[in-house]
Amino acid sequence: MTGLQMKYFVLKPAGDSAYSKASRAAMRAYAEKIKSENPELSDELLSWETVERHKAAGLIEAPST
Repeated sequence: MTGLQMKYFVLKPAGDSAYSKASRAAMRAYAEKIKSENPELSDELLSWETVERHKAAGLIEAPST
């Protein structure tokens, strides 16, 4: 077997880069696919992704640490 082989893939949804935007799109797709299997996780992922998308767009402020 050739090509990319892995069990897990890490996404970085925060930010406004093309990679961040792709990460958020991947999270939305994943959440939709698992909704019937794990609706709670799906809802949590969609809520978190929405917050990150709004932060990146400057619609809400990121919490200060």
